[in-house]
Amino acid sequence: MHVTDSAVQLLGMNPVIAAGAGYAARTGISTMLRTSPYAPLLGRLLAALIWGCGGMATLTAVGVAPSVTVPLALTVLTVVLLTLALAFAAGLLRPARTVAPASTAESARS
Repeated sequence: MHVTDSAVQLLGMNPVIAAGAGYAARTGISTMLRTSPYAPLLGRLLAALIWGCGGMATLTAVGVAPSVTVPLALTVLTVVLLTLALAFAAGLLRPARTVAPASTAESARS
């Protein structure tokens, strides 16, 4: 058993299933954590992870050697996660500010 065999079995060697699962996970995380400003970011990261697993499963099913796909996927994952971690640590990424609704007194003046 190789490291990508479980992804091939789980996703059924079909990129459409991975795309649907990624979209469902993104929507689910975004609605479940809707009070958190980081919910859309976490949903997109989870969807991208699922899409990457689906892509690896599809490449394995097509016949591309896992000795090629696994190191590439790990390199991309490492670069993306380290970039995000450094951006958060440096304060370059912040949650979106929520705009307070205008009060009725302010809207009556305008």
